[in-house]
Amino acid sequence: MGLPLALALVSTGIQVKAASDSASAALQQGKLQQRQFSNKIKDISFTALQQHNQRLKNLKTFIAVNDAILGVSGRAEDRSYNKILERAKKDARTDVTRMRIDKSMQIGQASAQSQMAMLQAQNRANAYRFQALGAIMSGATKAYPLMPNSPASTPTSPTIYTNTFDRAF
Repeated sequence: MGLPLALALVSTGIQVKAASDSASAALQQGKLQQRQFSNKIKDISFTALQQHNQRLKNLKTFIAVNDAILGVSGRAEDRSYNKILERAKKDARTDVTRMRIDKSMQIGQASAQSQMAMLQAQNRANAYRFQALGAIMSGATKAYPLMPNSPASTPTSPTIYTNTFDRAF
């Protein structure tokens, strides 16, 4: 095996190894991004739960303050007091519903981003694998003429065709 053939094989091996390592790195990057989006989804859920609890706490405080005012003023529960409480509860339900919808939209967006990141990573990995396959094929075409027993490495004498006419026109 000659030096040019060995260099061609080593060059092909290095290209294939580099492409294979790049494919693995692309998949690892995709998995890391997917974990980051998963953590983002958990953060969104936790923040939404905190906001929900804060809203309910504010509602309970509002009701307690109104009960205290009602007790200090000496008035009995009347329609205006009940209307105020009903309005506060209705506003709290509306806010909670809006927060729930907002949380769902944010989680959906983060989930879509996670899936997109993983798909892009898989596409990059596939591109690197095709690059490795191309390196193998390119290396084979470069190494074939350098092999000792290949038809391309043995010199052939050219065939000369002469104009011979065996019959008359």
